[in-house]
Amino acid sequence: MHSHSTALRSLLGLGRREIGPLGTIGRLIAAAAALALPASLVGFSAWDPLVGLVALPVLATVGFAVVREGYERLAPGGIASQAGTCCGAATWLLALVIAPVVLLAALTPVTFTAFWLWLGASFALGALRGYGGCEILAFPNLLTGRRDQVGCILFTPIDRAEAQSRLLRSTASARSTVRDE
Repeated sequence: MHSHSTALRSLLGLGRREIGPLGTIGRLIAAAAALALPASLVGFSAWDPLVGLVALPVLATVGFAVVREGYERLAPGGIASQAGTCCGAATWLLALVIAPVVLLAALTPVTFTAFWLWLGASFALGALRGYGGCEILAFPNLLTGRRDQVGCILFTPIDRAEAQSRLLRSTASARSTVRDE
């Protein structure tokens, strides 16, 4: 049984957590809202799950590879330096995902709920994996085995505050241990 859980943890990329309890809970609340509100207001088409859970994750993965390559050619290390609250790479990737959804929603039975399904699943995956970057990279990182990060306007401030709190607690604990010896 233990080997199955280890294999599942490895498959899902569950290892070190980059987020704390507040970041996890926040992402789960965002996932619930992103999934429930559009579905209850607009509903789902039969195509929305396929687009939201397969096509958009693949599109985001390919899109981020293109964006990352462009940034690395034009500004080596540019994406890594943008791990702040929001960045151009995330904006470009979001545009690469939203544009096809708008087109699909206009020309096919797919609704914009597919986008919210992808976004909600990305929030949930980020919470599950303990991923500290923007949720738009949750699926690309899972599919590529990478841990790329771009800043998240919503969660980066929470994640940084929790990381700072953990650092302060561990430093205080280390000082206490040294004094006790």
